[in-house]
Amino acid sequence: MVEENIRGKRKNVFFVPLLAAVFFTLFFASARAESHVFDEGGLFTPQEIYQMEQTAEGLAQEYHMNVLLLTAAYARGMDSREIAEAFYEENGYTENGKHGGIVLLIDMDNRELNLTTYGDMIHYITDEREERIYDAAYRYASDGDYAQAMTAMLVKTGQYLKSGIPGNQYTYDEESGRVVHRRSVSGGDIVIALGFAFACAGAACYTVKRRYRSILQYEYSMGQNADIRITGQQDHLVNQYETVRRIPRTQPPGGGRSGSGSGSGRTTVHRSSGGHSVGGGHGRKF
Repeated sequence: MVEENIRGKRKNVFFVPLLAAVFFTLFFASARAESHVFDEGGLFTPQEIYQMEQTAEGLAQEYHMNVLLLTAAYARGMDSREIAEAFYEENGYTENGKHGGIVLLIDMDNRELNLTTYGDMIHYITDEREERIYDAAYRYASDGDYAQAMTAMLVKTGQYLKSGIPGNQYTYDEESGRVVHRRSVSGGDIVIALGFAFACAGAACYTVKRRYRSILQYEYSMGQNADIRITGQQDHLVNQYETVRRIPRTQPPGGGRSGSGSGSGRTTVHRSSGGHSVGGGHGRKF
């Protein structure tokens, strides 16, 4: 009896800590999955993190997107674009049922601001908008006010989500050169198109009706009114010229990277190491 009690106590000694470890692992994993701010660089105060969490949560709920804010102290041999992509993909955000997402990054090792976009977010954040997000944060990051820099990027992202996808948006694959134009029709466009179609149809019916009313039947006398004259004609080759012009190589739409003449609706995409189509990633040093 005593031996059985001792064995039971030994089992509890191992079982209780194991159960506690599993519980806390699941708890922190769940908390991490629901978070939006990951201050791995230790740049923000708890109050700053709380305010960013509230803003990011509002955008995530309204647009059904992953809105993630990340800081990094050590790059581990990666550039800032690779850090953002690895964080998004390795933590399962590509498979959590959201329409898309964005990672806003302050990389202290590479001293760079960066962002990456996935899914529908690719269409919202064009190359031009990406550069403006960096514009909003650059001065703060250069002055060492990293919380304000991240907040500025987050607020600017929210403004672009509210503005909607640009009407001339298209994606340009920097590896294959493929261009895909996004076609979108708003409710107002449909109403205008239907109204115009009905107006054209009504005008056509009215015109045809008036013409049939004014038709007069008569006979045309071919013998009296026809006058046919046939004359000979010859063509002579007088001179011949040949013009040679060098055809320039075709440039990708927009002429290259953002900030170098690309159209306002262009989003440059590439393939991540995980095989996903990703936008953004141009980055800016501070």
